[in-house]
Amino acid sequence: MSDDKIPLRLSDLPHLLQYISPDSRETWVEVGMGLKAEFGQEGYGPWNIWSQSSKNYDGKAALAVWKSFKKAGTGMGTVIKQALDAGWRPEKTEMTAEEKKRFATESELRRKQRQAEVEADEALLNEMRALVAESCQRIWDEHCQPAGKSAYLERKHVDAFGIGFFSTTVVLSIDDHNKRCQVWSGSSAMQFFNNLPKPRPPSLSFLMFKPGSIAIPLRDASGKLWSLQAINGQGTKLFPKYGRKSGCFHVLGPVDDPLDIAVAEGYATAASVHMALAWPVAMAVDSGNLPAVTRALRSQYPDARLLVAGDDDPDTKGNPGRTKAEAAAAAAGGFSAFPNSVEQA
Repeated sequence: MSDDKIPLRLSDLPHLLQYISPDSRETWVEVGMGLKAEFGQEGYGPWNIWSQSSKNYDGKAALAVWKSFKKAGTGMGTVIKQALDAGWRPEKTEMTAEEKKRFATESELRRKQRQAEVEADEALLNEMRALVAESCQRIWDEHCQPAGKSAYLERKHVDAFGIGFFSTTVVLSIDDHNKRCQVWSGSSAMQFFNNLPKPRPPSLSFLMFKPGSIAIPLRDASGKLWSLQAINGQGTKLFPKYGRKSGCFHVLGPVDDPLDIAVAEGYATAASVHMALAWPVAMAVDSGNLPAVTRALRSQYPDARLLVAGDDDPDTKGNPGRTKAEAAAAAAGGFSAFPNSVEQA
C-alpha cells in the first residue's frame, strides 16, 4: 500500500507525529501543509500541539504560517513517508472491502470540505486584495507628496524617483472579518489607535505611514496600483496585509521606448543603478519576484537590452540573490550584474 493510501484518521496523528521532529523549519512547514491538505482546518490542532515540542515554537507565528498554507503544496503522503522513515508503523494497513469503502467515503468528504475551504480562502483573498488596492490608490492620490525628507534615502545616498512622502501620519486599517479597509489621517489616525480593541483581534491589521516614511507604489504591467511598500527612517520595510506583490513593481525613470532597462530587488539598489546608468529601472521588491517582473518587461519591451542587477548573498544559504537573478536574466534573454562582477546570461 502506497504512503498516501495508508488509512489515517485525525485521532491517529498524535502518535504518528511523535516520530517526526518539528525543529527543522522545512519539515515543520511540510508537515503543516500535509495535514492541512488532508484534514483542512481540523489538522491545525494536532499540528500546533506537535509544534509546541520544538524549542523554537511561537504560537502567533505558527497560526500565521498555518493560515498561509493554500491549495498548492505538500500532501499527506510526504508526512507519512517521513514518519515511516523514522520508524512509525500504522496499526493496520490491510482493510476489508467495507473498511476500504468507508475510508474512501471519509477521504472524499474531507476532500470536498478542504476544497470548500480553499475556495472560501481564494474568494476572501481576491476581495480583500481589491479593497486594499483601492485604499492604497486613495493614500497615493490624497496623502503622498512628490518631495520630502527621508533618513533612509539620506543614509543610502539615493534620490527620490516616483515615490511618495508624508506630512502627517496616515494609517491603513484592514479588517478581513468585516471585509473592510479604511484610511485614517491626522487626528483621525489617533482616534483609530484610541479605539483599537485590546487585545487586537487577528482579523484586524494596519499599516502606518509617519512623516519621514516613504511609500513606493507597486503596479502591475498595465499600470494598475495594487499595493504600497512603506519604508521608515530606520529602513524597516512593511506591506499591507493582502497587498499584491507578485508580478508588481515600481519603475524609476521614463520607459517610453527604452533601448536598455534594468531590474533590481530593493529601492536603494534600483535607485543606485538608475543614478549610475541613467537607465529606467524596475524595482521588483525581492528575489522571488524577479522572474515575474523580468517576464513582464521582456513582453513589453522585446527589443530592449535587459539587465538584472542582483544582490550577491554569499553568506545566505543557496545565495538566492545571485541564483534567482541569474535565472531570471537567462529566462528573459538578458544579462545579470552583481556588486563586483557582470555575467552574461
